[in-house]
Amino acid sequence: MAAILRLFVMELSFFISWPKREMATTINHVEVKQMSIANSLNTDDFAIVIIPDTQKMAVNQLSFYKAMTSWIVDHAKEMNLKMILHLGDVVDHGANCEAEFQIAEEAFNTIYHADLPMLVAAGNHDYDNLIKEDRSLTLFNRYFGVHRYHTKPWFGGTFEAGQAENCFFKLEIAGRKFIFLSLEFGPRDQVLAWADEILTSHSDHLAIMITHCYMYIYGERTKTGDKHNPKSYPGAVEANDGEDLWNKSLRKHGNLVAVFSGHHIYGNVSYRVDKGDNDNLVFQSFQNWQGEENGGEGRFRILTFRPSTDEMTLQVMNPYTNEYETKDGYEIALHLDRGIKS
Repeated sequence: MAAILRLFVMELSFFISWPKREMATTINHVEVKQMSIANSLNTDDFAIVIIPDTQKMAVNQLSFYKAMTSWIVDHAKEMNLKMILHLGDVVDHGANCEAEFQIAEEAFNTIYHADLPMLVAAGNHDYDNLIKEDRSLTLFNRYFGVHRYHTKPWFGGTFEAGQAENCFFKLEIAGRKFIFLSLEFGPRDQVLAWADEILTSHSDHLAIMITHCYMYIYGERTKTGDKHNPKSYPGAVEANDGEDLWNKSLRKHGNLVAVFSGHHIYGNVSYRVDKGDNDNLVFQSFQNWQGEENGGEGRFRILTFRPSTDEMTLQVMNPYTNEYETKDGYEIALHLDRGIKS
């Protein structure tokens, strides 16, 4: 049994965010309390693993990288693991150090050989020139590109042929249809238009989106003035930040359940819940441990869906210590009345 923060959200005027800043927030009928839950799974419960920035482990921490992927594969059956989502910054130095891609590939091969679906977002450090000049992703696509999964039944498609940075997967899990969408760092308007088409044409699918930069460290979406905003990178031409993504695209889609991102330092987690234009509640989460000892030691989040109760729970696992961690904000249970038919 573990203590967990449980949020029952029945009506949301604007948003609930964590951690709190000194700002005005209006919340109606939101109950927040500490509860205990059992870690046991029901028949239909299933897990999604969310891996944030692993770049520091790619430099000289292969043992931690491999411990992470080995733990995931070794526990896949007991978790009923259905999807792995990497939030980008797989490596640290882009095309300046191909050896880092080889280290990451060696670790990822454990997942590839287990035939587990893994969708990998492109982080700014994965771009050939760290997106200082342009959006070229030669090594990223060579090592983690579409060739890895284009024949798999879960592969949906890409924005550009042969380019993995804008990609989606589809799965049917526990009788429900899911779509997993990954967008490039600072997505351009044409990419958002493509994402709109994909989400609209799959409106009967519950949607989870990942992109490297979306949420900031204080429970707000990235916006003008935030450090490491995609718009501050010379090569990220026509970039949109988190606020842009929400207002231009994401808020319009009633099937959107959650958005996950990494990138920012030096916080570890933040999150918020907003009501979309179709009265659906969207959970949005930042997570990143790259600044911690040993490049974060491979920490990742486990998102468990419980279809019988329409509940999502989030936990943090440190595969190096083989322990669930319970710092503030690490454990969340969220019941969302999405208002969509599944």
